[in-house]
Amino acid sequence: MATLFFMLLMSIFSTFIHAIPTSTGQKVTKRSVTVDLPRNPGYAPNGRLQYSRALKKWGVPMDDELDNATNSFRGGGETGDVNAESIMGDREYLSRVGFGTPFQYLNVDLDTGSADVWVYSSETKTKTRREDIFELEKSSTAELLNGSEWRITYGDSSYAWGHVYHDSIDIGGIPLHNAVVQSAVDVSQSLSSDKDIDGIFGLAYNLHSQVRPKQPTVLSTLKSHLDKPVFTADLRYQSDEGAYTFGYIDHHRHIGEINYTPLLPNSTFWEFNFTGLHVVGHNYWYISQWRVIADTGTTLMLLSPDIVNMYYDAVPNATSDRSFGGLWHYPCNTTLPDFEIGFANGWVARIPGRYMNYTTYDDLPGRCMGGLQPFMSEEFGILGDIFLKAVYAVFDIGGGKVGFADKDLGL
Repeated sequence: MATLFFMLLMSIFSTFIHAIPTSTGQKVTKRSVTVDLPRNPGYAPNGRLQYSRALKKWGVPMDDELDNATNSFRGGGETGDVNAESIMGDREYLSRVGFGTPFQYLNVDLDTGSADVWVYSSETKTKTRREDIFELEKSSTAELLNGSEWRITYGDSSYAWGHVYHDSIDIGGIPLHNAVVQSAVDVSQSLSSDKDIDGIFGLAYNLHSQVRPKQPTVLSTLKSHLDKPVFTADLRYQSDEGAYTFGYIDHHRHIGEINYTPLLPNSTFWEFNFTGLHVVGHNYWYISQWRVIADTGTTLMLLSPDIVNMYYDAVPNATSDRSFGGLWHYPCNTTLPDFEIGFANGWVARIPGRYMNYTTYDDLPGRCMGGLQPFMSEEFGILGDIFLKAVYAVFDIGGGKVGFADKDLGL
């Protein structure tokens, strides 16, 4: 379920996908698309908020203190691009996606950690500060699915629910007709207070949505339109040069081979194993097998406490205490070590230490919060944007696998 950043909180949606056939007799044009990801550097991130949202998204209990406080893959189809904006110091990447006829463009979070396509609309009763909503009455193709609704409740008791429509979607020039669009009717104030995001575009692997009765997901509809059943994420650290691509792999964006890892059996998320951990500058590797989810909708990298402790043991004067919700922090003048994650295929991802340095504390002068934090789940961890900004990521829908490659990080 895409994918915590509000990205963490609003992309919380746990849903399930099932494939559907193209409508009988409808001609499908295979296409590919690039979605650019420029960055907005003008906002300081709230680290504790992002951590709490990440835990809430994945249903993990939190400390009371924290709770309070080109192209060889291209076929003959068309290509396109969509402008986007990175919000709050790389907290989330919002892409302009069109809804309705004519298309109305909203800032949505492309989220591999969820499956619902959820937007604020003219039906939304909750007062919001956002400028853009989906005005259903202005869409000539909006068709209400009578008897259908969607409803989501989060770990902190925040909620959202609404009506379900069939309507058109434009993602980077790829038009999807009769797609399922979820219109918000009522949303808790804790969700609606984020004025930057207009909705979530779920891209989880095999989740169905929260729509009842069950409906096909937008990803399953999109898949049938792509030149190749893949999409990629090239998130960039404090840069406007990142992009998502759909239907092809942009080989100009990575260095060397793409190294693939199969998804775990019966995966609903983009879920897989990695097998090694290493703090650069230390001689030893930790070798085992850890289950994780690749989630563009989570800002942080969340792993088991023993892994997190191992990393911060190598950081001078790093500490974790209950008064800050168990979050790890350290002197801001510290140079953090690089962190390496190894895979069974032999490839090693290297996350630069500066990526691991997430944000400062207003109420703790001179101390900074790390982008790697503990996740109190025995089942899996989350490789969010801290990890994904260090790699070129391929999400292979047809092959049931993820691929990672090195890229120029400009270091």
